[in-house]
Amino acid sequence: MPASPDPAGERLAELFRAWKSDISAAPMPSLVDPVRAAAVIAEARANGCICPPTAYAPGHGRWN
Repeated sequence: MPASPDPAGERLAELFRAWKSDISAAPMPSLVDPVRAAAVIAEARANGCICPPTAYAPGHGRWN
């Protein structure tokens, strides 16, 4: 005998599908211009405003 679906789980899945549909229906502009962001980062690096990562940053070793 097949198990009956969980009504609360089905309702939650229905709400998520409706939410996804609502979000997908409204276009959203880019929040960041990637070209401008890269230029700002390059300028900050050139001016010495970006510190090297610390020893505690994931994937980076010590710098001293």
